[in-house]
Amino acid sequence: MNPVKILLTAMIPLVFTACSTVKQINIGSEFETSSRSYTQLVRWHELESAVVTHVSPQLWEGYRQRIKEAGEVKVADYRVKAMECDPVKGEGTVRVELDYYRPPSTRVHTVEDLQKWSYEEENGRHLWRLKTLLPEFR
Repeated sequence: MNPVKILLTAMIPLVFTACSTVKQINIGSEFETSSRSYTQLVRWHELESAVVTHVSPQLWEGYRQRIKEAGEVKVADYRVKAMECDPVKGEGTVRVELDYYRPPSTRVHTVEDLQKWSYEEENGRHLWRLKTLLPEFR
């Protein structure tokens, strides 16, 4: 067998493996970008934008109900405690702590939010979508 053919035959699996790895890196990067964008929207109380941009459409109604229940809650701080992404399964989780208060009170409360994310196809493109609701602010 020709040495060039041998080399090409050996390289084909490597090329496919490399492409798969690059795709997984991109999916992971998209997850980080989506979760950070969501964090900013919640932090600045732009919850309706968070719904349309990041929440799975099946949860829109329930998420909007949580927004109503939250009322005029103000987020004072938003700390990401852990972030995990499995690009192969198309799943991710983010554990955060939110410090918040309800005006006119200045007493700060803390709530933990465990977010579950899924990499989904929508209208021919893939997006990370939040599969959990906004936490309850008591």
